[in-house]
Amino acid sequence: MRTYSSDEPTPNQVMALFHGSALSFNLSKGATFADLADRLDNLGEGHTGSPMAIMMKFSAPQTNLQPAR
Repeated sequence: MRTYSSDEPTPNQVMALFHGSALSFNLSKGATFADLADRLDNLGEGHTGSPMAIMMKFSAPQTNLQPAR
């Protein structure tokens, strides 16, 4: 199991649900929606067509904001 330190950003994560299976993968930093579409299309070729559902989790940029007083 991989753990992330507080200064290491969490990668963008994607889970694609196909009929009878689920695949998850990390998107590289700077990936576009076109890159995501290509990856999902390639995954669909080995499964039963297009995914039934896609869940995405994006990392948020880290900030050093201080609360207002």
